[in-house]
Amino acid sequence: MKKVRLAMMAAVMFLGVSTVARAQDPQQQSRGNRPNMAAMLFKDITLTPVQQAKVDSITGKYREQMQALRAAGGDQQEMRTKNRELQEKQRDELKAILTDDQKKTFDKNFEDMRQARENRRPPGSL
Repeated sequence: MKKVRLAMMAAVMFLGVSTVARAQDPQQQSRGNRPNMAAMLFKDITLTPVQQAKVDSITGKYREQMQALRAAGGDQQEMRTKNRELQEKQRDELKAILTDDQKKTFDKNFEDMRQARENRRPPGSL
């Protein structure tokens, strides 16, 4: 019985560590060859286990909302606006769990993402 408990605890710890590592690795891919937004925002930020649990909860909540929005369909411009609003709310919630030093890095990472997105757009597009 002790061996089973030990094996279970080891498995849970491994999953916890791999989740933290994955969230902090900006090279993790989500769609195609685009990096995961959360991973990019948390680049160079070391989260505590409590912070990581909150990040996982927040990203899960917003992932479900964004999937529901896409599944509902409708006007593309309206969906884009709602998606942007959800992303802003998610970003605000994520930032709220960080320390002041972590927030500075988070803001820098967000600005880097914004610049990269603008540099990717073809001239004249919105």
